Amino acid sequence: MHVEAAEITQVARLSDIPIGTMKRVRAFDQDVLLSNVAGKLYATQDSCGHQRASLAKGTLEGSVVTCPLHHAKFDVTTGKNVGGMQMSMPPELMAKIPQEVMMMFKKTSEIVAEIDIQPLKTYAVEVRDGSVYLQRGK
Repeated sequence: MHVEAAEITQVARLSDIPIGTMKRVRAFDQDVLLSNVAGKLYATQDSCGHQRASLAKGTLEGSVVTCPLHHAKFDVTTGKNVGGMQMSMPPELMAKIPQEVMMMFKKTSEIVAEIDIQPLKTYAVEVRDGSVYLQRGK
């Protein structure tokens, strides 16, 4: 039985990703999101499982990254979707929009909330001598 060796690549320095932050890197011809959760690094695909928006432009709270486009939420420790999409608008803008448009926006929000969101691909992470290494998808 032939077992293929895992492909491993260096992607960043540990110092590039302080606790509570994220960084987009390139590995295996894909954009990968590195997230530092309480001092432990996790790696997932960077693109949202809905419309491929860069999660690196979103927010990280604890282990949950929120997509900047439709606010889908993912647990970076597992890649699982933990919150559906939401359509939102700043209150000052809502006050200026005609009621008919608001009704359309509300209906669109209801439809969007039911769209299936794929989990994020995850990668094994290893830190050696201050460098961060990824292993091709697990």
